Order: sequence, then C-alpha cells, then structure tokens
Amino acid sequence: MKKKIILIVLITLTIAAIIIGLVVFNKNQELKNSKLKIIDATYPPCSSSYEKFYEDSEYTYFFTCSKIDSVFVKFPNGNKMLVVKALDENKVTIDNLIDAGLNVYKERK
Repeated sequence: MKKKIILIVLITLTIAAIIIGLVVFNKNQELKNSKLKIIDATYPPCSSSYEKFYEDSEYTYFFTCSKIDSVFVKFPNGNKMLVVKALDENKVTIDNLIDAGLNVYKERK
C-alpha cells in the first residue's frame, strides 16, 4: 500500500514538473519573439552633432548625430518603421526603444 502511494506521488510530481517546464519554455519563447530590434541605416557614419527627435514630460531625447531619417524599429511581426514615426503613432514607447538598444542622449527639461 505504501509503495502505491509513493508511486502515485512520484508520478504526480513528475507530471507537474513537466507541465511547469513547458509553461516556462513557452513564456521564454514568447519573450524571445516579442523583442524589438533597432536598425541604424545611417551611412556614412555621421558627426557628433545632436539631433532632437522626441520629448516627454521629463526629458528631451536626441540622436547622437543626424539620423532621424535612418533609424528604424523592427517589430516582432517583421514590420519596420522609422523610430520617430513609431513614437508619433504610439506603436512603441521611448523606454521600449532604449531597452531594445537605441542609443540616445537625454536631457532633463
């Protein structure tokens, strides 16, 4: 009788561990596939003059050079658009872009 109980508990724990592992794996895949990518198509490399491209209630954000027309964000579905347009249309937040690797200079207002 004790062996049956131990066997049932072990089987239940094994099934629970497999289910938890699958859930964690699926969440990791979702996070991996939901990342934004920054594409800097600036050519030739530009000088070090700052170019304002966005502002919120606390900060003004600048590109480190003139590249307002050459920095894109690529969405998980494969669509691309200019960073400034994505911000204007509320497709992304400035924090999303910075987390994705957008190199900016920000100045407190």
